[in-house]
Order: sequence, then structure tokens, then C-alpha cells
Amino acid sequence: MANKSNSFGLVGVITQMSTNCVGYTGVVLLIQQIGESMGNVKTSLRCAWGRFAAFVCAVLCVAALPAQAHAAEGPRSIFSIDAGRKYFSEEQLTQIIDRASANGYTDVQLILANDGMRFFLDDMTIEANGKTYASDDVKAALTAGNESYYNDPNGNALTEEEMGRLIERAKLKGLGIVPVINSPGHMDALLVAMKQLGIENAAYTNGNKVSVRTVDITNDEAVNFLYAFIQKYIDYFAQAGVSDYFNFGADEFANDVFQVPGWAEIQSNGAYKNFVAYVNHVSKLIKDAGMKPVCFNDGIYYNKNTSFGTFDQDLTVSFWTAGWWGFNVAKPEFLQEQGLSILNTNDAWYWVLGHISEGGYKYEDTVKNIAKRGFNDVTGASGPIPTIGSMQCVWCDEPSKPHDMDRIFSLMDQFSTKHADNMPKPANYEKVDAALAAVPADLSIYTAESRKAVEDAVAAVERGYRVGQQAEVDKMAEAIEAAVAGLVELPADYSAVDAALARVPKDLSIYTPETRKAVEDAVSAVKRGLGITKQSEVQAMADAINSAVDGLVKGTSTPGDDQLEKPEQKPSGNGSSTLPQTGDSAVAANVLLAGAGVVVAGAAMRRRKNAA
Repeated sequence: MANKSNSFGLVGVITQMSTNCVGYTGVVLLIQQIGESMGNVKTSLRCAWGRFAAFVCAVLCVAALPAQAHAAEGPRSIFSIDAGRKYFSEEQLTQIIDRASANGYTDVQLILANDGMRFFLDDMTIEANGKTYASDDVKAALTAGNESYYNDPNGNALTEEEMGRLIERAKLKGLGIVPVINSPGHMDALLVAMKQLGIENAAYTNGNKVSVRTVDITNDEAVNFLYAFIQKYIDYFAQAGVSDYFNFGADEFANDVFQVPGWAEIQSNGAYKNFVAYVNHVSKLIKDAGMKPVCFNDGIYYNKNTSFGTFDQDLTVSFWTAGWWGFNVAKPEFLQEQGLSILNTNDAWYWVLGHISEGGYKYEDTVKNIAKRGFNDVTGASGPIPTIGSMQCVWCDEPSKPHDMDRIFSLMDQFSTKHADNMPKPANYEKVDAALAAVPADLSIYTAESRKAVEDAVAAVERGYRVGQQAEVDKMAEAIEAAVAGLVELPADYSAVDAALARVPKDLSIYTPETRKAVEDAVSAVKRGLGITKQSEVQAMADAINSAVDGLVKGTSTPGDDQLEKPEQKPSGNGSSTLPQTGDSAVAANVLLAGAGVVVAGAAMRRRKNAA
């Protein structure tokens, strides 16, 4: 963004994202349950391993669910916030994302590097020019760069963890995120960092004037470092799946040494060919990562000069200015003739934070311009031209000014109201979110077929639908609800019950009525067909049968005899003998009876002899 009325900073384009219903939390729960299931092996080993395998399959299925697509259709409507010069907190950016969603924007452009550098990756290791610049050293150098540019009391830079939550929020709201790393100009903090890291003469010079803002695009060492630096952010956002577009700025070359952007000067000295090469190289990096490159218009085919080479025709030009006297930018129609796409970024909609009734791009003028400018009014165009959409920007040229979130929200609301026909409000996803919340965290306990139906319904959810597509959104919710209602539990393991039933004697009539009834009651209490979530109840059935069988007592063969026999015991596996033992009361009685019989028989024989 410019320092006064006709300069600015970086912009970009945002894009798509989404959220799995189960996601990280669900996977964690499943992993916890794996441990629990393996720690409670009361049923057979086969059952334990089967459940373990099912849990692992469920984790893999959940992890493999595709991210829900950002369903932006039609023209893009983008809100851009300069969070490069001035630090905006995660909470403030979340509020902007939520407001953008409610107002029908398709994307939020987060300008992260623009004079300042306000987003650090966890690993900032840079490999360039045969050297490795350690992550901590790069972070320390960038922090020194931020402090040199503006030591913001609100904060230094967003962390990767914070950015991750912002990305997930954008996904949930069906918004795209357009990251912006402005280069090779507007790199105040990075130039300080490069010097601290030992890269000499990285800044562009004009005579005895050294730019504090722009990298010297003829210095291979500096440019190679810059390529490696930008590549890290390209990789991050490509892997996050949040962005259709990546904006690398490329505006206002060395305006601090030329007073105006120095495009005419570098065309005169021949360095413009290096600029063409730089733009095309970064464009290729972005395309190779699966995103679309975006940059601002002022330097592209400046003064309609095509003699320095051809810009990548996959480039989208964020057209913000038609130029002014002595600043001869190519008009939008000319850029389209060269095969480039246009994003309408009319600077009539710009606001520089803190400029209310005075200064360039003041709030009062922005309000008036929103009211009178059409959505497709491209500055400098001779008439209506095709575009990919329009972008509204808030800049922080004076980062010490208060955030003034109320005015930011007011401008968003006004822009949305004015262009309601081009910015339909989002569909209501409450039913979808409720249906997703009802999906069981552990799908491993259900049959493969019914589980797949739920996973398919979840994967089919697309965020970003508009109010005119409400019926389609409601169908997403209905599909999830139907799939959840159709979940079929895996059967419980009855192997322990079957083993217990096999122990029941075939003839229970020889046991006492009381113990026999206990067995009969335990057997009759067996209930088949329970699901795996009732495994504890099935185990209780087996335990009850085993307990009753162990308690069986045989009745006596002698009427009135109250001496009872114990039934055969559950095999102990220790090889103990079942022969009668000394001291057994039944054995003792039999011995006494046999002895008495011998005595009686002997007496009778003696009587017969005496009688003879």
C-alpha cells in the first residue's frame, strides 16, 4: 500500500477449505480406545485382536477422508487485510473471517509480508546458495527486521499453530485464504534479516540511495535466498489446502529511492528483464504447488512495453491503479490482450487505517466510493471487461494507528450491502454441523458397509454454498443423518458363553434342586444377538453360567442321608488326582459298614457249628 494517495502494498487472492467431522479429535479418541480395548482382554484372544484391527482400520479411514471442498462459484469477492505492516492477533483475524463469511465474501486475503513480516513458520530453515541458514537464526533476524521497521506493541508475528486455527476457521466457514508474501519490493524486514544473516548488498540501489524496501533483483545471492524463502510459504499453504491463489505482490519497485515506483528507471537501465524473470520464476513455483499466481498490476508490461519478455500467461493481475501523470501503467484491456486475467482491485475502495477525514485513501472517501462504484468497475478500463471478481482492501501504511475494527467491519458491511447481487449470503449449515456432531467418534464398532455409508456422507460435505443452494446443503445433512441412523453394530463375541454352556452337565437330575435351578436360570438368561457395545453383558452371562456350574451339588443315594457330594469341578489344568482322599466322610462310612458285615457273618457261622 502506498504511503500517500497513490501507493500501497501487497494483496492476493484466497481460496478454499473445509473440515472433516471427525478430524483430529476423533482420531485421538480412537487411539485412546485402542489402548483401552487391548488392556481388557476378558474375551478370547481372537476377539481382542479383531477389535484392535477394527480400531486401526477406523483410524485410517477417518484420516483418509478427503477435505471438504470450498464451493465458491461465480465471481470472487475478496476482503484483503494488511496484516503484514501491522500485527493482527488470531482473535482479530478470526473476527474478520467470520464477518467475511456472514457478508458473502468468497475469500479473505491475508497480507502476511508487506514491509513487516508477521507470520513465522515453525521451521524457518533456509537452504540457498549452498548454505543452510538455521531456523532460529532466521527467526531472530526476521524479528530484528520487524523491530527495525515497526516494533509493534501488539505482537511480532503469528505462529504456525495460530495460522493453523485460522485456516480451520476459514474451512469451517467455506472461505478461501489468499496468502500474500510481497516481493521483491515491500521487504523492509527481510532486507534487515538478510544483512544479519550475512547476505551482502541485498538492497536495490540508485546512485548513492539504498532502498530499505526492495531487493536487488540483479543480485543472484539475494534473489536465490528470496526464492527459497517464498518457497517455504508456498509449500505451507499448498499443503494446508486452503488457497486457490497465492499473491506475491510484485508492486511499487524501489519507490523509496525513486519517489514513485521505479518501473521506468529499471526499463531504462535494463534491469526490467530481471523483473520479468523473477515474476515468471515465482509464478512457476506457485503453479508447481497447485495454486494460481497473483500479483499487482503496476509493474506488469509497464508503459505497454513488451520488449523485455513475456509474462507467464497463467498470471492473474490484481488491477488497483490506472496510474497518473508520469506513472504509465498498462491498461487492463492491454493486459487481457496479453493473455492475463484481471482481479478488480479498484483503489477507490481502499482505506488506509487511521485516515478518517484527512490523508490519502481516507475513510470518508471510501464510504462514498463504495456507494457509487459498481462491482465490475475496473479503474482505467474503457468499459465493462471480464474479471475473476473484485477485491476490497484495508491497508496499514501507518502501523501505529489503532486497529479500529468497528470501521473495518462497517466497510465490509457496506460493501456487501452495495453488491448484494454479486455477493449472495452463505447457506445455513446448522443442520449439517448438528449432523456431523452426531457422528459417533468410534466408527470401528460398526459393520464395514454401514461405516462406509457414514464416511461417504461426511466426505461429501462441501462448504461455501450460498443461500440459493440451501436445499443442496440440507441434503448433505439428511444424508449424514440417514447414514448414522443406518449404522449396524458389529456382533458381540459369544465364545465365552459357548464355552460356559459346554460345561453344563447333560444330566442335571442327579444334582440338588437348588443348585440345578441356578444352572437352569443362568442358561435361560442367555440373550443372543447383542452388539459389541454390550460385550460386558455377554461376558456376565458366561460368568453366571460358570459360577452356577461350579456350584452344582449331587444328591445322596441313601434316603435321609444328609451327606452330599460335590460335582465334577471346572478343569484346573494342574493334573491333580480325583481319587478319594483320606478323611473323606463317605469313604469312612462305607468302611464301617463293610466291617460290621464281616463281624455279623462270623458270628452266624460260629452258631451253626455249635448247633451241629
